[in-house]
Amino acid sequence: MRINLGSRHPSERFLIAVLLVSSVLQTYAASTSFPRRGIAATPQTKTSSSPRAAVVANQETCEQPHFVDWALWEHGCVAERHVCIDQGVFIVFQDKVKPGKNFTGTQLFDTGGAFYNVPGFMDNLKGTKTPFRQPMFRTNTHRDPPDIVEPVFDTCSLPLIWWPWWPFNAGDFTLASAAPLHAMLQEGIVDRNIKFTPVLDGYRMPEYIDWELQPFSNHKVETLEDLSSRERAGARCYETILLCKPHGLWNRRPDWMKQAWHHFLKFGDFGEQIVDYYRKHLPVIKKSEGTFKVAFIERHHKRRIENYNELLDWCNTKLQLPAGSHFKEVTCVPLNLDHADRYLQTLAEMQTVDVLVGSHGAGLINHMFMRKGTSFLEIVPCGFDDPFHDDSFQVPARVQNYQFGFKLSIVSPMLCSRSQAELGDPEVLSKDEWVRGSFLRDQDVTVDVSSLADVFQRIFSLNGSSEAYVNATLARPDFSILRQ
Repeated sequence: MRINLGSRHPSERFLIAVLLVSSVLQTYAASTSFPRRGIAATPQTKTSSSPRAAVVANQETCEQPHFVDWALWEHGCVAERHVCIDQGVFIVFQDKVKPGKNFTGTQLFDTGGAFYNVPGFMDNLKGTKTPFRQPMFRTNTHRDPPDIVEPVFDTCSLPLIWWPWWPFNAGDFTLASAAPLHAMLQEGIVDRNIKFTPVLDGYRMPEYIDWELQPFSNHKVETLEDLSSRERAGARCYETILLCKPHGLWNRRPDWMKQAWHHFLKFGDFGEQIVDYYRKHLPVIKKSEGTFKVAFIERHHKRRIENYNELLDWCNTKLQLPAGSHFKEVTCVPLNLDHADRYLQTLAEMQTVDVLVGSHGAGLINHMFMRKGTSFLEIVPCGFDDPFHDDSFQVPARVQNYQFGFKLSIVSPMLCSRSQAELGDPEVLSKDEWVRGSFLRDQDVTVDVSSLADVFQRIFSLNGSSEAYVNATLARPDFSILRQ
């Protein structure tokens, strides 16, 4: 419509102009008012080449995530609906967090005392053990960023957000986070449309977190910091999110549950499924079928085997295969696991190993990636032989007995050397009670060759049979545990 103002009286022209401006402002206000519950993801919300349009378009064709709401509590999780995440802050489109009659509070989740280890520092130093901050929740307002003022709630992915205990140690991450999360998929509590989202307080995510979790999700593993960044191109608003404190090595199940910490966990399946996922990409490591291969984990700074080279030489020259064995020869090799970015190389190596030998430490978690019917030997220094420490490797291995766990406890003080941390400056160390245990853990040891020979004879007697291992440990509780 065209309005000719030229022939009108000045006062009329002014009145018409005011009315036109008012109409424009009302139209703009109607288009930018923020909704209480967000807007539905419908085709009408599409605009070309925008992140918003991409989210909407994806929701028309994607497979919707599935989760069993009533069973979440048993795995330490709760679900929250209609949530946007901005720079780590949870913006909740629900009346319970809006000021007014229905307000009940903004502390919707407690991390349960989860803590992390500052990467790059020894775990027993002052300040290394750091508690996570409690998450912040608040209501939505008109002062939010534009994509949150008018949100499109993504229904195609389901962020599972958790605060991982001791995440910058590969072994602890596996036992406290990866295996429990895998159990949720095994039990059908969630499906592959889960989006694993660890909170790491701004630190870059270690490669092993991505490698261990990506096989179990159709979505990229992202930290909460990346997922909620204002520079992120994708969705920051979700129909549903899960907030979790998984039950695992550190976050034990409550006593009233009357369940072991490893209840539901299937460590054997976890390792086997990871290997199967990457199998086509593994480098080729040649090993003849008739070779019995032993790998000795190298450690150069603490928890060293002081006669490491002697053991390696004995293994290559003196270890005798039993009569009638289908193996024809023995080969014993050093194994360096210091490079976390060589994940595929490590998986490939583990597939060729028949016995893995090493001091108590994260390197032994790799036994989960060995073939069924293989074995590992955990060497424990003086004073560290506590049943609690069996939860790191021995207990997980016995859940399914895919691999057979053995333990050699050093009890003679003559064979143990005090840790370097204990001999150093006491002022740099944490005053926590557990630090004294770390002194025991970090001792260097000397392993008697005769004890090692005894372990191998027991391993040979099993002939790779899980049933034989179970029967042997039932008949002799000390079958898998030796002392020297």
